[in-house]
Amino acid sequence: MVLSTAMPHTKLNTRQEQFCHGLVEGLPQSRAYIKAGYTARGNAAEVEASKMVRLPKVAARIAELRADAARRSEITVDDLVDELNLMFKLALATKNPAAGVTAVMGKAKLLGLIIDKAEVATTQRKPMREPGYDGQLSLEEWQAKFAPKRDGGGTLQ
Repeated sequence: MVLSTAMPHTKLNTRQEQFCHGLVEGLPQSRAYIKAGYTARGNAAEVEASKMVRLPKVAARIAELRADAARRSEITVDDLVDELNLMFKLALATKNPAAGVTAVMGKAKLLGLIIDKAEVATTQRKPMREPGYDGQLSLEEWQAKFAPKRDGGGTLQ
């Protein structure tokens, strides 16, 4: 009879799950701990995060998430180039390359290997205070329009 040393998968609470995701994303333990919603700060966060990493169910979940990330990153640029070459050969044979090339390019974009860049040009226009007025104000006009108003006693209104 063979005994399994692996622990059964136990459910993590929401904060533990967020902590695991933070670590897999590359955050330091203390930052992942705080980002997950725990209240400890400073050295206390570092100590508590270190304790949490050593919990068997948390360690197992981190390993599982890292394994998933490793599987997703197995596709390389070389693999995509090989697929594009295959699609090119298929395109020559069927005279319809669009669907295959689109699928490969979609996969590359999804994996972050290709990033679409768009140039955005904007023109910022500020409306005039009074439509139709295109001259500059004289000092007297500006003071009359924008200076603080004073009552008869000299105090600001």
